[in-house]
Amino acid sequence: MMDLSVDITSAIQEVVEKKPDISWKEAAKSGMNVGRAAMGTMTTTLLLAYSGEYITLMMVFMAQGTPVDHILNYKYVAAEVLDTIAGSFGLVTVAPFTALVGGLFLTVRKEKKLDRNFRQ
Repeated sequence: MMDLSVDITSAIQEVVEKKPDISWKEAAKSGMNVGRAAMGTMTTTLLLAYSGEYITLMMVFMAQGTPVDHILNYKYVAAEVLDTIAGSFGLVTVAPFTALVGGLFLTVRKEKKLDRNFRQ
């Protein structure tokens, strides 16, 4: 989740630096676009990382003839499945939150700085 947040915030910062008069809504929308793209790859990576831990165990159990519903009820397999779901949920929720907060904070700071320079 931290990598996704950094990616989104860095993208918004770059957009705000290139276009200082951008509104916070436009900046947040740009962050959402970046977040949507990055979230897909990170969710896939997360899925593969967690499933790689228990896929060999599932293959062993299936070779022994254990039914799939029994395999999924084993504590370590169920824990890995829940880790995958919780991690994916975290990624899906952190992307819009980071885009909104980043768009708001990064443009407000630029607006204050532009306003200060204008007054001088």
